[in-house]
Order: sequence, then structure tokens, then C-alpha cells
Amino acid sequence: VGCFAPSIPSRRPAAPLPGHSRACVARQGLAKPLGGALARRPLGASAGGVPGLRAQADAADAGDRGGVQLPSGDVKEVSAWLSAEVRQWLDDEWIPRDIHREIGEIAAGAYESARERGVNEAGDILMEVANTMMEVNLYEADVGAFDIANKVTDLLLINDGRDVCCTSQPYNAAPGAIAQASDGFVVPAEAEAWARPDSSFDRYQFLQQLIDGRTHPAVIDRAVLESLGYEVRKGADSAVYDSSGVTDDRALGIKGFMGNEDSCEILQDMLEESLEEQNKDEEDLVPLVEALVGEAALRMAKEEGDVDFAMREVCVKWLHFAGGY
Repeated sequence: VGCFAPSIPSRRPAAPLPGHSRACVARQGLAKPLGGALARRPLGASAGGVPGLRAQADAADAGDRGGVQLPSGDVKEVSAWLSAEVRQWLDDEWIPRDIHREIGEIAAGAYESARERGVNEAGDILMEVANTMMEVNLYEADVGAFDIANKVTDLLLINDGRDVCCTSQPYNAAPGAIAQASDGFVVPAEAEAWARPDSSFDRYQFLQQLIDGRTHPAVIDRAVLESLGYEVRKGADSAVYDSSGVTDDRALGIKGFMGNEDSCEILQDMLEESLEEQNKDEEDLVPLVEALVGEAALRMAKEEGDVDFAMREVCVKWLHFAGGY
């Protein structure tokens, strides 16, 4: 079970025993961990995004072969990308080990072999990778065959521009991902008419309303996305986000922050890196938050472990420090 707690730098816990997930660690300054609604679901679960891939595989076994078809592309390039992504994921989730590189190579090889044989459906590829990994001695790893297969198919679906729930974003853009992301995704109606405040006073007021919870989540998402390089293009029927101006690959594929644990964790990491580059610390931003919401309200939100407030706080800090608000 993973958890999102934005305000305190993360620490890598000791590697858990095989078969056990990492526990949420309450960050310093919070009375309890920010879990609950943000706790990750099992790999087979669904929460409004792509159905759990294990469920897809089960459906495929039952004869339902009308699942998600993966696009054609340079199979060898995608295979090399998958190998690196799986290895990095395992190293970050646990501790760096030689077997993680081997797992990445074998899983990517299973994907490449399947595609070369004309296997293009996500559920079928999941089973191809899982069956291959079942023949590998994973004694030194902390994951099983289906954990690896699910990660591979999640990465492939994200690269296909699909909304996949309960998984982290890729570390690096896959071959063709940037061009694909430029196709855009729809700006919610609540945020279409919004425009970045012109004056410093209006921007400060915007941050104040944001941290107070008076700003629509879609508007918050648009403000942060634009600060990351996304642009809004007006279409015949609706407005869409264009990611062609995004310079940090970690921001590609993100469609929002409010209510999205993984996206907020990415934004938190980017904020910490930006602060470090300027020889600053996140504590330097505390006076701003206190001025916006009040010391008592801030203390109460921390003590109660208010998840929504924590997400808004990350967005406020990012917009102020990196977005020019």
C-alpha cells in the first residue's frame, strides 16, 4: 500500500520481506499518514481508469478477445524502453539488485517475442509476460510473475495515451510518446474560460482561494498543467491540452493533480528538485502557506491529515515557486 504525503522529503524504507508491500510512513509534522482515499488498490482493481489488467487477462481466458489493441510501432525500441523502466521501477520500489536488470530484460524479451508473433492485445501480452516470468527463478526478487506482467502492460497502456489507475508514471518517455501526447486531451468545461491572473495581487488572491478550497479542481489542474508547459488549443467542439511544450518527461501523460496521488507525488518531487537547485528548502515556503490560510488552519489540516488540503498545498507551493505566482 502506498501513500501520498507531500510536505516532507521521502526516505527509502528498508526492503520489505518478499510478498509484502511497503507500509505508508507518516511524514514528520503530520499526526497521521495521508492514506484512506489515496491508498493504492491491488493490481487487479479498477477506479474509473482502465480495468484491472488481471481482470482483462481473466476475460481473455474466458474467450473475450475484444480487449485493448496496442498500436504498431518500433517493437525493439519499445522493448528496450520497457527493460529500463521495469528495472528502475524495481530498484526504486525495493533496493537495487542485479536480478532487477535480468527481470527487465526477460520481461521486455517476452513482449518483443509476442509482438513479433502478431500478439497485439493487452491482456494477451500480460499473459505472455506472466507465463514467461513464471519460468524464471524470482527467489531473489520481491515481486511475482503477475506483478511484473501488470507493470509491463500498465506501461504499454500509458504509452498508448490511456488512463491507467493505481500505477506510477514512466520514468522516461517511450518512443513516440511525445508526439502522441501532443494529440491533446479535453479541458473540462469548468476550466475552459479560465485565464492566468495578470497582476501579482490577482495571482496571490488566486493562491488564497486555491488553498481555501474555493477553486474548482479542474481550474487548479489547468493552472499547474500550464506552468509545466501544457498549452490549451481551441477546437471546433472543445478545448484540448497540448503537451508539445512540456520539457520534463515526468509531466507527460498527466491529466490532473487534484485527487491523483501519483501526479501529486511527481509534482512534489519536481518541487523539491527546483528548490534544491536554488539552494532553498521547502520550509522556506511555510510562511507563504501560513499567510494564505492562517497558522491555526494550517496546523489543524496537518493534525487531521487532510488529504485534499495536502494536494492543494503542493499545487500552491509549485505555482508560487516554479510557476511565477
